[in-house]
Amino acid sequence: MNVENVYTKQIARDTVKMTLLSLAMQTAAMLFNVVLSKRAGTAAVGLMSLIFTLFSFIMVLANGNIMTSASRFVSEARGAGHCNFTKIMRYSLTFSMCLSVGFGVISFMSAELIGERLLKSGELSAAIRLISLSLPFASAGSCIKGYFHGIRRVEMPMRGDLIEFAVKWLCLFGGLLFFGGTDFFYTVTAASILAGEFASFIYYGAMFRREYVVFRTAPICTVPLLTDTPRSYLRSTFPILLSGYVQMLLSTANELLVPAALLKYSLSTEDALSSYGMFEAIIMPAVFFPSAVLTSLSGVMIPEAALANRCEDEKKRRSRLAQLTDGAFTKAFSYSVFIAALFFFCGNEAGRLLCPSDPTVSRALVILAPVIPFIYLEIVLEGLLKGMGRQNFSTVNSFCEYAVRIACVIIFVGRIGFDGILISYYASNVLSNIARMIVVCRESGLRFSPMRYVFSPLARALLCCIVGRLAVMITHAAHSGVLAYVMIFVLASSAVFVIMFPSDRKKSACDTVSFCE
Repeated sequence: MNVENVYTKQIARDTVKMTLLSLAMQTAAMLFNVVLSKRAGTAAVGLMSLIFTLFSFIMVLANGNIMTSASRFVSEARGAGHCNFTKIMRYSLTFSMCLSVGFGVISFMSAELIGERLLKSGELSAAIRLISLSLPFASAGSCIKGYFHGIRRVEMPMRGDLIEFAVKWLCLFGGLLFFGGTDFFYTVTAASILAGEFASFIYYGAMFRREYVVFRTAPICTVPLLTDTPRSYLRSTFPILLSGYVQMLLSTANELLVPAALLKYSLSTEDALSSYGMFEAIIMPAVFFPSAVLTSLSGVMIPEAALANRCEDEKKRRSRLAQLTDGAFTKAFSYSVFIAALFFFCGNEAGRLLCPSDPTVSRALVILAPVIPFIYLEIVLEGLLKGMGRQNFSTVNSFCEYAVRIACVIIFVGRIGFDGILISYYASNVLSNIARMIVVCRESGLRFSPMRYVFSPLARALLCCIVGRLAVMITHAAHSGVLAYVMIFVLASSAVFVIMFPSDRKKSACDTVSFCE
């Protein structure tokens, strides 16, 4: 068995492992949201979604997208023949700790100003202080996580994610049960985040210490890197940091504008928070739930694209980037179009299963189905762009994407309500991801094939869903309840899809990716 086949199997194996873990964690989170919405109402879920958005905003500012930086730089060093990562990791950890400690101090000192004086909430002040304490742990853990992704040891980040998730949600469950309701969302959420980040940091620190003992004694390759000096490291990591900042700033602005616009339309805080909570905690998690496959693939694509991009021979570099892009497109289009078809044909029933009390969920899932391929493709396209070093374009494109989304929220949500949110997702995702595809194809030299990437997956997806509908009719699942209908339809359609999907394997570029030699 040659190196290429072994390496291909590693890509597939890593993607499958990361997908299974992600699906398990997303399932647990969705179940919690559904249970919480039944106990406390969708308005409470909307409040919790707002809190997570604000906390995520602070975390990204202090993190600086360090996981992507570390993963890319370590992968590029591997491609150049380096086995000693001491300098890269020293720069990465120092940079991330300076950033996180700085933002942590600022957050801690301004907690009273933000919580008590601006938002009139002493509890929020305490929550911000707890979050500020978690920033150094989260940043250092993300940096080490990026190292393990860069050396393709994905089992380490998987275990760290599982530890963080388990501790965080156990603390959240326990806190809400202990305090007897949702009156302490701020403090309980902040404490659970601190506990989860600290637990995963302890694990990552122990694993990295073992790695450091090994690679620090390895010989240093004479091939120069873009991160050999502190100045060059900062110059290389700045576009990645800026991209993360732009995306988070605009995303947070959009998340805060949506409930404000809904309030303007509904004239009721309860109704606005209810609609927002329904969208953020039920509709979008349902839409993104199957995307775990492509999220895992994207995580693998970043170091792979960086490795291919390191080739000094321009012809070989473009050839391997084209192969990698073709393989990613083949899989991403086939999978995303199939999932879109499932939502289009079964969205009504899935919505009734998730939220029987409100038909808006069912309606939204069906309406969003045609834009799902664009939403999913963004995950893979961003991974390829980051690996190719096109971070500046990614930043500008993300800025334009959120500018369109925010403009649509301002124009439509206040006038037509919930449907304006759906319009914003259509406009922003379609335009921005067409631009991403153009740049990725241009950078890799890949010629886009509508027949292979669009029409063939569409025909296959329609056939799968027709078989699913036939299975429902034959088994009379519609008479057995919504759950039986959804299960029979999804299982039958998925079985046909899995049987037909191997036809792409021989054409997939991931089967021909190898190290730059």
